[in-house]
Amino acid sequence: MLVANGVAGDSRVQKIAWSMAAAGWEVTLLGRAPGAEIVRYRLGAADVTLVPVPRHVSGYERARLRGGRKAVRLRSEYRRARAELAARDAAAGGHASAALTAALRRWLAAHPGVDSFLARCGRGLLGWAARRTVATMAGVASRYGGWRWFNPWFADLELALAPVVRDLEPDLIHAHDFHMVGIGARLAATLSTPQRRVRWIYDAHEYLRGIEVLSPADIRARMRRRMLVGVEREYIRRADAVVTVSDGIADRLAADHRLTATPAVILNAPVITVANTRSAERNLREDCGVSEEAPLLLYSGGMSPRRGVATAIDALSQLPGVHLALISRDGDPDLPGLLLRAADRGAADRLHVVPYVPVDQVVSYIGAATIGLVPILHLPNHELSLITKYFEYLHAALPIVTSDVREMARQTRLLGVGEVFRAGDAASLADAVRRVLADPERYRAVYQGPDDPRAETTWAGQAARLDALYRRVLGTQPGPPRAAGGLRLTPAAEAAISEPLARVP
Repeated sequence: MLVANGVAGDSRVQKIAWSMAAAGWEVTLLGRAPGAEIVRYRLGAADVTLVPVPRHVSGYERARLRGGRKAVRLRSEYRRARAELAARDAAAGGHASAALTAALRRWLAAHPGVDSFLARCGRGLLGWAARRTVATMAGVASRYGGWRWFNPWFADLELALAPVVRDLEPDLIHAHDFHMVGIGARLAATLSTPQRRVRWIYDAHEYLRGIEVLSPADIRARMRRRMLVGVEREYIRRADAVVTVSDGIADRLAADHRLTATPAVILNAPVITVANTRSAERNLREDCGVSEEAPLLLYSGGMSPRRGVATAIDALSQLPGVHLALISRDGDPDLPGLLLRAADRGAADRLHVVPYVPVDQVVSYIGAATIGLVPILHLPNHELSLITKYFEYLHAALPIVTSDVREMARQTRLLGVGEVFRAGDAASLADAVRRVLADPERYRAVYQGPDDPRAETTWAGQAARLDALYRRVLGTQPGPPRAAGGLRLTPAAEAAISEPLARVP
């Protein structure tokens, strides 16, 4: 499995690796190391390796704007990297001119004097402007958005991960999110032989056409979105299977890319096991210093403006005696502004920030809240998704107050588990909270009745669906099931080992 992050904060990736290893598949999850050293973990029965990603391409692209000795020093590694990438692109059946580009890069690698001369011509502000003009024109002209020009980070990721994946000799590559769709496709193609084909699955975590662009005049953001849609468009039809997180996104992907089959849906449902039906190691109300009698609203997740947390904070001033808990990752850059907002509205003493708990303890931990909030704003991705926290609230048997984004509003009304408010409207949110607080047992009763929605939305069901997909794609059975172990990253026995990348087995 491939992912572009450090794994720790990605519950979907963790759950997939953990559950597929427990099902009997030999799973190695590769992510990005935070520094220059390899980091290894165990995740239940799965191996996790975080690989350093040297900036051979992106580092040079930045350095040559200034020119000087650093750009000269980095050029030789850049020359080698570009030749390797072009060769892999051609071998994987890349764009129409891939073979010609590979031949040119190979020739330049063999003639460093010529390459150095061309590099000098491209340094400095004038060279940067010329390259940017060419790249922009190429990006506009290419139906794939010019991602090879615009995103050198993709190149760095592929260069770092390729030798590690090669040594693993995989039968299947599970490529998570748009960062990995091209890398997964090219690795599968270049590692395949006539005798042994490497299969690959693309896991679309979001709807790329729905990425937010704040202003039509923001050309940079529009080009970035076009680039990301482009890399997905180029490779998605090559995948042996596509999975995604909701029916809405599955339907859009099938229509946008004219897929022969609608992507399989693997919901971001929570893990419900004996381990996490017991009390969590921490208590939410104790962490917040809030009594059992006080109404406690809960929001868990990212704090960026599009998540609508500011709306919830504004609503606090209209809800005397009501508290709000924010479960946030350490160092979230948007959190200080939200704390200042609460202070400005006289609600600082009723806003409580607590850190994440392990994935397999989330449901028991948040069950102490009175209401779960989903205050996200209207954006294309938000309209199409049933997000992880929504399922966590369901399994904690919480009444839910959600904004009127399409899928979550529809689901909440259908199930009768909560109330809906106008996105971005603090007064509307406060009214919805008051309606729930007036009779909270009415909403909780749904979880005790014959229409309890939780049975259909556990991770066990999603894992079984993915296991069946693996069997179909590979045409084989996994090994015997193994003890799942805890759903948490545990340093491997040799966790302190730090090796140069070239020595990764």
